[in-house]
Amino acid sequence: MIRIVLTAVSVTLAMMVPGQALSETAVKSADPVPIVALSPAELTATLQEGKPVVMEFGGETCIPCRQMQPVLQEIRAELGKKGRVHNFWIQTHPEVARQFKVMAMPTQIVFDAKGTEVFRHIGLIPLPEFRKVLKEKGIL
Repeated sequence: MIRIVLTAVSVTLAMMVPGQALSETAVKSADPVPIVALSPAELTATLQEGKPVVMEFGGETCIPCRQMQPVLQEIRAELGKKGRVHNFWIQTHPEVARQFKVMAMPTQIVFDAKGTEVFRHIGLIPLPEFRKVLKEKGIL
């Protein structure tokens, strides 16, 4: 076990750029603030706030869901205070997945300010395509 940990530390240190401290490397390679996953009650409250909502229904360990996170972070940054961007883990709350008719991960659902679904996409969606749809729907 100790040998595995030491090997991991050695690999991490070997990947560092010469002259940079570990903390600088970690900060530069770290993702922006993660997208928060909501509980069922928080999801309901968020849809009633009167703001557009971009919701990804997926799973914490789902690889395509994880690949979507940078796209969602960019959308969140562009949306700013005009709307909300969140995750919802359907494996933890399958009854909510059924309620929203989510059949695959990831599924992105966009709700307008009234909480009405205005767009749905299953799978990965590239940032330019997602941005275009959100502009067409008046969300961005």
